[in-house]
Amino acid sequence: MEKAGYISAEMRRIFKNKYVLLSVCLALLVPLVYAMIMLSPKWGPYDNTDNLPVAVVNNDQGAMSDGQRINIGESLIASLEENESLGWDFVSPEEAKSGMEKLEYYMTIEVPEDFSKKTLTVLDDEPIKPELKYTQNEGLHFMAAQVTNKAAETLKTQLSTQITATYVENVVSQLKEVASGFTEAADGAKQINDGTGQLKDGSEQILDSLNEKSSDIGRLADGAKQLADGTRTMRESLISKQGDITRLANGSQELNIGTGTLLYNLQNKVNDIARLADGARQVNDGTGQLLSALNEKSSDINRLSTGSSQLAEGAGELHSGSTQLLKGAQQAKDGTAQLKSGLSEKVLPGSEQLAAGVQQAQAGVNETIESMQNLRAALEQLPNSVDGLEENVLYKLIMGQLNEGLKTVPQKQKDFQRLVDGANELRDGLKNELNPGVTALDNGLSRLVEGQQQLQNGASQLAQGSKEVAAGNQSVAAGWKELQTNVAKLHDGTKQVSDGNATVKSGWNDLTNGAAQLHDGSSQIRDGNNAVESGWQELSSGATRLHDGSSQVSEGNQTVKAGWATLTDGVSQVDGGLEQLSDGSEELQAGLEGGAERTSSINPEEENIAMFAEPVVLDGEVINSFPFYRDANAPYILTLALYVGVLVMSFAVQYRKPVTMPPSATSWFTGKIAKLSMLATAQALIISLYTLFILKLDVQSGISFVLFSIMASLTFLMIVLFLVGLAGNIGRFLALAFVVLQLSTTGSALPVDMLPEGLRNLSVFLPFTYSINSYRNIITLGSTSEMWGNISVLFVYFAVFAILSFVVFKFKYRSLPERADFNNEEISESVH
Repeated sequence: MEKAGYISAEMRRIFKNKYVLLSVCLALLVPLVYAMIMLSPKWGPYDNTDNLPVAVVNNDQGAMSDGQRINIGESLIASLEENESLGWDFVSPEEAKSGMEKLEYYMTIEVPEDFSKKTLTVLDDEPIKPELKYTQNEGLHFMAAQVTNKAAETLKTQLSTQITATYVENVVSQLKEVASGFTEAADGAKQINDGTGQLKDGSEQILDSLNEKSSDIGRLADGAKQLADGTRTMRESLISKQGDITRLANGSQELNIGTGTLLYNLQNKVNDIARLADGARQVNDGTGQLLSALNEKSSDINRLSTGSSQLAEGAGELHSGSTQLLKGAQQAKDGTAQLKSGLSEKVLPGSEQLAAGVQQAQAGVNETIESMQNLRAALEQLPNSVDGLEENVLYKLIMGQLNEGLKTVPQKQKDFQRLVDGANELRDGLKNELNPGVTALDNGLSRLVEGQQQLQNGASQLAQGSKEVAAGNQSVAAGWKELQTNVAKLHDGTKQVSDGNATVKSGWNDLTNGAAQLHDGSSQIRDGNNAVESGWQELSSGATRLHDGSSQVSEGNQTVKAGWATLTDGVSQVDGGLEQLSDGSEELQAGLEGGAERTSSINPEEENIAMFAEPVVLDGEVINSFPFYRDANAPYILTLALYVGVLVMSFAVQYRKPVTMPPSATSWFTGKIAKLSMLATAQALIISLYTLFILKLDVQSGISFVLFSIMASLTFLMIVLFLVGLAGNIGRFLALAFVVLQLSTTGSALPVDMLPEGLRNLSVFLPFTYSINSYRNIITLGSTSEMWGNISVLFVYFAVFAILSFVVFKFKYRSLPERADFNNEEISESVH
């Protein structure tokens, strides 16, 4: 039988038996059933989510923020009452728990009682994130769980936006407080600048005064040293003359004793005048000897008188010099007392106040800097809660100003520290060096004045005693001369004793009187010399004390000189530090005023706060969108319908049994292909035309849609033909398993890119992958190059399985019995 005749026989077999024809018609309608059931509905899976019951429990107790009560939970409930995305059911915690146990709710959302309170801890040292609790019953339905999970994420985003708005309001409120703090800090900086200027003027005056008095302090120290050297020389001179003064006092004592004896003897011999006559010769001899002795001692008496006069003059000069020295010492003591009073009452308290004021200013500036750093740290943490805040212009402006203000902080802190160190050095120098030196100088000058007073008193006594000594010595000299005269007369009288006792008596009386005067003068000389000795000793002691005091004055003045130089250097450093402080406080004032101006200018409106809370708005478009949810599933449904239609067709139409004994394997294969291809094409036409004209599926190209449906149906026919022709019912089972294998691995439920790596690699070898991609390009994407690439792969499948099917028919043809009853419904089971 020829090939064309065999093909006609295969076609007539369909119409010969009405049951076969009915079966074929039903098989042709299988893809149509798929389209009618799965592509006809226009509703989507998210169209009726408001029927999903979700329990909402609000336990939020609210919180107070700047005197205003906030309750995030109440705001959430209010927004959900207007939201119909899910079936919200606002219940108590007990009702929600009971509903979840009875499987009445797909999810329970709970707002904890401290939710609002935790939202206000964003700027605390340890902020606590508020938690929105939810319990999801995924076991009720996986898709419902996905919907409720997305709703929970939406609620989280909504609450985050609302909380961020609250944060922004708080931050803006605090920025206003910061602006006020900047203003106050700027005023404080101005006061610091003004005070620093006054301190600078004062330090310049102190420095000028110190420099001006520096030479006087040097002269004072040099003069005190010369004074100490002079008093040492005077003390040594007085001590060296102490022996002479003692011998002078002893000689005057002996002189007084001798004159007393003389007077006593003269007075006792008045009544022995008779014996005087008898002893005239002896008296003449004695008077001769006495006259000779008087003559010999006359020069000594004259020298004693001259020395006493010189002593009186020297004592007067010493008294005058000690008076001047006492005045100078008192003036120096008065000056040091004024210096000590001014230092203790004005300079030291002023330095203490200066050091304390500078430290307080440093503390105030450090507090302002710390507030600015805390504000910057809080603003740096804010982008963690608000997506996209780092790109916000206002946020960048705030952070830029804060960073600019904080850039000069380290240098300002160093300048302030140098100012504090200078003030402390000034205070310590005045307190520990200058003040003790001035006190020591004052004490030394006090002792100098006391010693000088004693020296003046001793000098006064010395001058008085020396005058008395000089007067006594004058009397002695006069009495000595008179004694010489009287002794001469006595000597002459002894020669004239005989001339009359009256003359002797008168001469004796004169001698007695002269002896009395001599005794009185010697007593005066004794007393004066004793006073000179006592005064000399006091003068030596006073000179010693004067030397000690002058030494202390010299040492104190040297200390004052060194301290004055240290004080001058310290004041110079203070003056330089005050100049730096003035410049730094001026810059600080300018920076704080600028910060206050910029910060106070921040006055956001509701639109600005809304932008902080939700800075990014999605502005996009959807291309190649699906008019209905069915359009998204159409590629998968059409592919599955055509494959299942071909597979079902194998039960209604013989895929293996020939209608008659074929003349060749080629005729047999060609006849089957012609008949089955016509049926597969009919299936493709029915489902594609129904989809286009009845369901009105919107496609990029209707012709391409119909032609590709035919192409896909023929490809699936070759696959099923090979499996059924090879193994019969086992082949049908393998064809069904092949379908199941491709249900979740070819981009139907999930995109291929979302599959695990092993399934992604497997999908490359599955025909459903290319059929679904081709339908997707024809229906929505419109990519011609992609479509032809998938069609080329399907054509490879068509060619490969067509060749494999021909091989099977070729092999089966050899096993056909030579005498077979082809009128029976089935060939013998031996034909495989």
